[in-house]
Amino acid sequence: MKSFSLVYSNSCPNYKAAKQLLEELGLAFEEINQDNLHEGCCGKNLISPTLLADDDIIIFGGETTSGKRACSEALPDKEELKILINGLA
Repeated sequence: MKSFSLVYSNSCPNYKAAKQLLEELGLAFEEINQDNLHEGCCGKNLISPTLLADDDIIIFGGETTSGKRACSEALPDKEELKILINGLA
């Protein structure tokens, strides 16, 4: 069984919507606040929010190429996310 992590920044307006989406799907996940990570941690290089499976498979979100924090513009809808998660099994 895969473990899921939601990586986010407090300043990202999409964090709460992403969290709600995952909760509506009944997905168990760990929340990782980028604001609490140490400098140089790979989690600081992720767009907020990013959903990871097993700490390395990006389901949505992604890495920022600018070296600065970024916020995602769009989240998948519930059905699309369900398909992405089920495709990992």
